Amino acid sequence: MLQSLLQEYLTLSESLRPGYIASLGQGGPEAAAKLEASVPDAPELLRVIYGTVKGTDSGLEEARLIEFMPGYRLIHIDEYEAERRALAAVLRDKGVEGGERLLPVLANYGGDYICWMRDSEGAERLCDVLADYGDPMIMFDSPELFLRTLCAFYRESVYAADEEGYLDSDLIREGEVAAELNPQSPYWTEQELGE
Repeated sequence: MLQSLLQEYLTLSESLRPGYIASLGQGGPEAAAKLEASVPDAPELLRVIYGTVKGTDSGLEEARLIEFMPGYRLIHIDEYEAERRALAAVLRDKGVEGGERLLPVLANYGGDYICWMRDSEGAERLCDVLADYGDPMIMFDSPELFLRTLCAFYRESVYAADEEGYLDSDLIREGEVAAELNPQSPYWTEQELGE
């Protein structure tokens, strides 16, 4: 299921920003081995991602192709371990307990992350970790809903390309669509209310 949702998301991204898939590079055995070296027993979401693509190189020159979702790039497999250590440092500095249960998936240039996590009940979720705050806030109720929601953002015209080809988002509509698909995640309700 995750594989088909990732492929759908990449296809939708490519339709709005031609060249996006090529910019991510081809994943496969080499990327999978690097992931395994960094994260033994990596969750399925990361295995599917890096089995398909390598991610966005932080030095990518074609700026309109950097973002996987507005504000965040898909961490390149060659940068994964460094980003994992940087996330751990943020969590340590902010005194966040249980940080070892979080693995970065997306990053921005301000030290913020979208992370895979296993919650205290064993469920897989995706959350954001902002460098200024540290406390994770659940955004997506599961890895499947993470990809399903991002696909819905394209299908429902939440995401669009601006006049220069950069990924843009209708923030109000984004909150509505995401809250409907992720009813257990307070992030979207609070975003909608402007809290």
